[in-house]
Amino acid sequence: MKYFLLLMVCLTASLPVTAMCRDRDAWAAGDTLAQSFFKESEVFKRARVLKVHHPSKRKEVASYIKTGKRRYSIFTLVDQNCQAVFRKRTRQGD
Repeated sequence: MKYFLLLMVCLTASLPVTAMCRDRDAWAAGDTLAQSFFKESEVFKRARVLKVHHPSKRKEVASYIKTGKRRYSIFTLVDQNCQAVFRKRTRQGD
């Protein structure tokens, strides 16, 4: 019994424990990066987490930005530290 407990402690202590960025923080990071590409812009629809990449724990976030009459979808990858990286931009309504 003593060896079993020791084994369990060793196994749980060796597991990597990483905190994922919460969805709200991922939305905020994606929207902030997306708005930084334009001088005057606003969010016209709440951002969405489209996918979680399980091996890397990164989240794919879609932000919806309006500048003037044009609307854009900006796709970013947000890592565990809530740092967003640009992936692609599409224009809506064309």
